[in-house]
Amino acid sequence: MRAILPLLSLALALAACGSTSGAGAPDGVAADSTAADTAAADTDAAAIGCGEPERAVTFTTSDGVRLAADWRPAAAPGAPAVVLLHMVPPANDRANYPAAFRELLAAKGLAVLNVDRRGAGDSEGSATAAYTGPDGKRDVEAAVAFLAASGCPTDAARTGLVGASNGSTSVLDYTVAAAAGAVTGPVPAAIVFLTGGSYTENQNAVADHRAVLDAIPIRFVFSTAERAWSAAFAANAPAAWVFDEYDPGDHGTRMFAARPEAMTAVADFLAATLAP
Repeated sequence: MRAILPLLSLALALAACGSTSGAGAPDGVAADSTAADTAAADTDAAAIGCGEPERAVTFTTSDGVRLAADWRPAAAPGAPAVVLLHMVPPANDRANYPAAFRELLAAKGLAVLNVDRRGAGDSEGSATAAYTGPDGKRDVEAAVAFLAASGCPTDAARTGLVGASNGSTSVLDYTVAAAAGAVTGPVPAAIVFLTGGSYTENQNAVADHRAVLDAIPIRFVFSTAERAWSAAFAANAPAAWVFDEYDPGDHGTRMFAARPEAMTAVADFLAATLAP
């Protein structure tokens, strides 16, 4: 089990960074002020300052589920950030994302939040609610809120989401909900679907939300063996969508072990897309 940060006041965390945060915690359903207050307090306790090494943090979703994550702030406030969502819980957790990939992202000036989705790793909650129900978007909502309220707040307009395998479901659900104002948080500035599939569309069909998705740079990463879902979008894709096919490859975050060049391609894409 990873150590959880001791309680810190937000004022001290912000002073360490030399900045203030203007963002609050997620509220999910507008009337759920109690959940929002809980999320804000928990986020404050988990905040750490700019330039600090990766460390375990916790934050709470709008429906009261406490999530664990590894947080690597950038060297200065206002940097772009990337949220990593792992493969299907509970069999997988944030350890899916190799340290080498997280280091690549950090080396490019990106803040990195690597999340245990609900029901996985050190997080609370029901795994089923993350991968077959609509609550996975709340995990992403809370993660994005943490970025803004941490001791080294990031630029909310330059947030990228990486969803591996079923993690892509939560990424898509959050994106659709953010565009509709159904969750608190910005539409992501970049998305990576790391071997998405039909499960990605458990709640939302890509075809029904092209007006939103076409405006977002998206990188589809997949093996030839699993090309059907990703490749189907290539024919009428906007210029900002990129398709990386690997033969042979592997599924989800295992792609990075099978094809290390995929780590570099994804990191380069996120850095270039999220740059000011």
